Amino acid sequence: MDPQERFDRFRSALGFRADLADTSPGLALAALDGEPIDPPVQLHVDAASLTEHLGAPADDDHEAARLQSLLAQIEEALLVREHGEDHLVLDGAGLRTASSAP
Repeated sequence: MDPQERFDRFRSALGFRADLADTSPGLALAALDGEPIDPPVQLHVDAASLTEHLGAPADDDHEAARLQSLLAQIEEALLVREHGEDHLVLDGAGLRTASSAP
């Protein structure tokens, strides 16, 4: 699986739970599980940063587990973020919140 295919799978999986819009860079999240996110959060992710965060693609079972773990991390970050932290930044070290674009 190439990095873009992996990103497309991630976007599709996140899209089942979130109201998404493609932006530059990444994705804007306006709702999660039917609950509005106000203001929407900018998730800074692309094929390269997703690969940096998750590592090399694995077999389908491990890949699905990695993506589910990332979705859980995003949900947790949305729940615990401070007021004004409207950016989620994905990098090799993890997922972090920020109050302005990185």
